[in-house]
Amino acid sequence: MASRMARIVHMGKLGGFAALLDGRMLELEGCFLWPSAAALSDAARRVGIALSDLILDTRSTTGPAGPAAAVSAQSAARLRPGGLPLAA
Repeated sequence: MASRMARIVHMGKLGGFAALLDGRMLELEGCFLWPSAAALSDAARRVGIALSDLILDTRSTTGPAGPAAAVSAQSAARLRPGGLPLAA
């Protein structure tokens, strides 16, 4: 039987690390979010779960997002050549 490996994910918005196995977050020792990858690895080792050494990072690579552009109702409801409005 092949053993499965959990994946380490850096949760960018939350600022911590989590482990995923089969698409689900693992609860290790009563925690879902860990302050560092090393702390998460230690907890996984204590309960006998193998972790991948690759970390999926969910932080944005483009920097902080700016404000969304304002859209007027007239430009949003422009008519197509056939006379029907675009879907919102």
